[in-house]
Amino acid sequence: MIKQQILENLKKVIKDLNFPPTDIVLSIPQNPTFGDYSTNLALQLAKLNSRNRRHSSLDIANEIIERLQGTGDPSTSLGTGSGQYLERVETAGGGFINFFIKPENLANDLQEVLDREENYGKSDFYKGKKARVEYISANPTGPLHIGNARGGPLGDVIANVLAAQGYEVLREYLDNNVGEQVKALGATIRAKITGNLLQDNQYQGEYIDELVSKLEIDTESKSDEEIGQLAVEELFEEIMADAHAMGIKFDLVVHESDLRKEAPRIVEELKKSGVVKEKEGALWLAPNDQFLKDRETVIQKSDGSYTYFTSDIVYHQDKFKSGADLIIDVFGSNHHGHIPRLQAAIQALSFDPKKLKVVLYQYVRVKRYNDIVKMSKRAGNFITAREVLDEVGVDAFRFYLLRFAPQTHIDFDLELLKEHSSKNPVFYVQYAHARMSNILVKGDQINRADKGNLGLLIHPMETALIKHLLAFPDLVEELAGNLQVHQLTEYSITLADLFHKFYESCPVLKAESKKLTKARLALVKGSKITLASSLKLLGVSAPDKM
Repeated sequence: MIKQQILENLKKVIKDLNFPPTDIVLSIPQNPTFGDYSTNLALQLAKLNSRNRRHSSLDIANEIIERLQGTGDPSTSLGTGSGQYLERVETAGGGFINFFIKPENLANDLQEVLDREENYGKSDFYKGKKARVEYISANPTGPLHIGNARGGPLGDVIANVLAAQGYEVLREYLDNNVGEQVKALGATIRAKITGNLLQDNQYQGEYIDELVSKLEIDTESKSDEEIGQLAVEELFEEIMADAHAMGIKFDLVVHESDLRKEAPRIVEELKKSGVVKEKEGALWLAPNDQFLKDRETVIQKSDGSYTYFTSDIVYHQDKFKSGADLIIDVFGSNHHGHIPRLQAAIQALSFDPKKLKVVLYQYVRVKRYNDIVKMSKRAGNFITAREVLDEVGVDAFRFYLLRFAPQTHIDFDLELLKEHSSKNPVFYVQYAHARMSNILVKGDQINRADKGNLGLLIHPMETALIKHLLAFPDLVEELAGNLQVHQLTEYSITLADLFHKFYESCPVLKAESKKLTKARLALVKGSKITLASSLKLLGVSAPDKM
């Protein structure tokens, strides 16, 4: 591909000019006026060469360009004349180098998409590395609500992207099936059965009546904790069913009741590390007396019982001991205070906290037209994920929850996502895929094994679409590093938009020549391959008909 050729030439130029080796980033600018590819290489070299004041970034950029254009060593020349693929190369912004490719040569890179088919966008970049991704891990004492459900598609797509880049990925869920909240649920169910008035801190909603009906509990023989544990077991099955309805399957489910068995051992290990302090009869994680005002850092209460924090330390020790190279937790934003505590515990246990990445997401409001839907009759004080799923479907559910950066709040518009119009983003994208499929079916009588001359694809709409397709592998690789997987939705929407514009401007089946028809059919196929790959990573279906 042209990109690889540019990179190889740049590496040779750096060596020939006696600059130290450095990583070269060649990106596709969002603004096409800055070229088809751009690099900040000269800026990097200027920093590395800062002791030599004779070389500014602009001087270095011009020197590199001279070599690339053939005024220096011909072996590194990309050239701008006949037989070469550059229209021009120029500097911008005091040191950026922008490359403008001849459209017919850029179009030939479409062959990479056609050759790789469903593997387009995948790589072995992280082959041999292991990642563990924990997500949802919802409150066990009620149905899965739309707020916690946001972490489901988010964690699932992060796992998909990592797997696409070569990671061996373990998808996991933590079931917090013990603790005070479980006892409180048991007390609520007991009160419901015995007819006592509910207290303010007890759970409400029709699901409590459902639990009473399903469990048929003998309150005389069981404690509040035992009743609560039976209830959360029932709710856990429901949460797993909701996750499955979202298109999510877990490789591993860890129950906190099992982690608690290891709590005494982990407390002793932390004591030996010198990070435990006693205060008010309880044991606190307090490296350098840190956290002594934060009761969430208690690892053993004054009554001898252990906390959720202790269980989570055990859980993360297991993750690190498993040999994972990357550990990702997808939490609601209310867990922000948990992160420094967890990092401190990881460091105290002699693990590298840099291997842990935490993705925090904001919560979700559900709207119907312009009105906020405040609560569910079933859940009492929130909207359940199942209610939204049943109303809009899994594709719209996942796509819309993934549409926004995790740190932003979402207004989930129920009515918008039921529309069959371009206003509905998932419909717009899926319609583009169906349109591509339909064109290819109609063009089936043309020998599509012969791609024709891809160099004929020089119309501005064709070039814009091709450039977007060629950006896909770099995007997936980038997302495996920064985990900003919401960018896949915007990529898909832009691809759909560019395709619709191409189709309206460039006749495919009725092009000026059979050769151009074949080339445009190849572009349609490349677009379909790329859009299907993007939607697959998002866990959204790519229909051939709508």
